Amino acid sequence: MTSEYNAAQRLLHKIKQNVSEFELDTRTDSQVLQAGIAQDLQTLGKKIAEYRILARQDTNERKRRMMIDRATAMADDHENLKRRVEKIKQHKQNQTTYSHERAELFQRPNASQPMDTAITMDGPQGEDAFYQRSELALDNYIAQGVASLGNLREQRGMLQGAHKRILNADSTLGLSKSVITYINRRTTQDKIILAAGMLATCVGIYFIVQYFG
Repeated sequence: MTSEYNAAQRLLHKIKQNVSEFELDTRTDSQVLQAGIAQDLQTLGKKIAEYRILARQDTNERKRRMMIDRATAMADDHENLKRRVEKIKQHKQNQTTYSHERAELFQRPNASQPMDTAITMDGPQGEDAFYQRSELALDNYIAQGVASLGNLREQRGMLQGAHKRILNADSTLGLSKSVITYINRRTTQDKIILAAGMLATCVGIYFIVQYFG
């Protein structure tokens, strides 16, 4: 069972290296590397599932719990890598789209001619094409802005959740302090009551002895 775990760990390390290389790769023809990562992720998922089955079949309770924890940790790494690859792919796709639209926006029918001559020769159709390319570029900028706004909203929700947890912890600490103060106060009161009771008992015994003695 250790050999299955070591094999999965080696594959996981390989995928992490390939994903980092894929993220830094500026080539547009990186489909081979991307396909290799997808294949390795699929293989890793199968290995994790097989290791989880072996863990559940083990008769040693401590060893079984350790193997299940390992499988869970590898499954989390597997999901994080899949999400990271999807983000990288989306980022590369956005960059490619932006580059193409930018090139189309500033493209001229004839580079040796001034802009006004090119528009004059093309006529209204050339102006329409220019406006269409401008609208596409603006739409792309707006889409990127909306995506950034969505990320900011997600971060705001995370911060609000952390703030609520901090407030709850502070409320719990405040309650604990109040309970401790109440206990200390009650202990002092109990000591006073005990001392008063002992004193009253001694006085009663004294009068009983004096009366009956």
